[in-house]
Amino acid sequence: MNKLLIVDDEKTVRYSFKRMFESDYEVLSAENGRSALRILDSHHNSVDMIFLDVRMPGMNGIEVLKKIKERTRNTPVVVMTAFGDSDSAIEAMKEGAFDYLIKPFEDGQLKEVIEKAIISAKLHREASCCTKVEGIQADIERIVGTSQEIFNVCKMIGQVAVSNVPVLITGESGVGKEIVARAVYNHSYRKGRPFMAVNCAALAEGVVESELFGFEKGAFTGAEKRRIGRFEQCNKGILFLDEIGDMSLSTQAKLLRVLQDGHFERVGSNETIMTDVRIIAASNKNLRDEVINGRFREDLYHRLNVFSIYIPPLRERKEDIPELSEYFISRAVKENEKKIKGISPKALKLLASYSWPGNVRELENVIRRAVVVASSDIINVNDIILSPEPYKKELHELSNVIKDILDRVDATEIGTSLYRCIVTSVEKTLIKKALELTKGNQVQASEFLGITRVTLRKKIQEYNIPSV
Repeated sequence: MNKLLIVDDEKTVRYSFKRMFESDYEVLSAENGRSALRILDSHHNSVDMIFLDVRMPGMNGIEVLKKIKERTRNTPVVVMTAFGDSDSAIEAMKEGAFDYLIKPFEDGQLKEVIEKAIISAKLHREASCCTKVEGIQADIERIVGTSQEIFNVCKMIGQVAVSNVPVLITGESGVGKEIVARAVYNHSYRKGRPFMAVNCAALAEGVVESELFGFEKGAFTGAEKRRIGRFEQCNKGILFLDEIGDMSLSTQAKLLRVLQDGHFERVGSNETIMTDVRIIAASNKNLRDEVINGRFREDLYHRLNVFSIYIPPLRERKEDIPELSEYFISRAVKENEKKIKGISPKALKLLASYSWPGNVRELENVIRRAVVVASSDIINVNDIILSPEPYKKELHELSNVIKDILDRVDATEIGTSLYRCIVTSVEKTLIKKALELTKGNQVQASEFLGITRVTLRKKIQEYNIPSV
């Protein structure tokens, strides 16, 4: 049974919460902040949700909130007050509150907040739980990570899952948009009903329309029998439209109608069909820009963008790489029946140095290959193969910047000796960086630097650069 902690100096408030929720939850209560912190400590931070009053004797609610977050960052805290003001609301949300409620509130409002908060907390606990090799859930795709960015994503999933509004998921390719869509589905009232995914970018224009709405026999060449589309198949369920930014304008118009009134026709038919489908859409494009450039309907954009979830790229949340690596090792070990215990600190450091243009999907592929080629029970640096393109781009950009600076330096003004010293330092730094990124592979390093391998060898000897 989930535990709720009610922190309020008013006895009537604590009693009301207990009476309302004791049949569904274990309800704990505290009359002040210090008592609340003692309860948290005695329950080993196993409380699932906290309702916290702002105005209390001793420590106020914001001070207690800070102390709670020091103990357990992931427990949802709903701040409540009878004296709502923007400053306390902003301060509460800034300190990590899940929500901010103004008294009095209705029973239904509280139940909805509790449901959303517990879903968010559950998702983040799962994301933060690093699956080991022998873990029984290694084959289940799920959100993984301990970063604040992942916490925010879990929070938003909890907020929107129990509603019926469309959701727009944005982020670069490979960040895990479909996994987030499935998390919304798994925690929605439609769970158990159909969940179907359509990749709009992978299908031709006419095919997308037929895939979504179906077609009648003889509707076009090759239509030898009636086909039921995804909107009919997915009735009462959730339809995930991936890369919706690639959908044609004509198909967008038909999709808009379905969102507006739940009606559509199969291709080649005048029969109107009713459907009840919740839409989750995703795009790696900036749909606002697509609207401005006339490639995406503005009315459809606003229909889809009722609630949006942005998933940051992996390079902006590199603290998730250790957990993600262990998770992908678990899955790859199960696929390949290999005994891998984990990954070395040096290999993790190498992964953290990379910019991950392919995001989480690229990391998964790198780990899967490493598991296959690993010659010991630990994945080491030599088992990791990364695409050279990000490094190459980085080194070329750095070289161009340095070259531009050196071109602006007048050797006659600063002296030939000092100028040569600067050039030597720059060359040595670039060569060391290239060798570090390529794990000592001189062929790749010379390619990155735009010099021959012979020249690179001479420079390594000249500057006495140690082997990597």
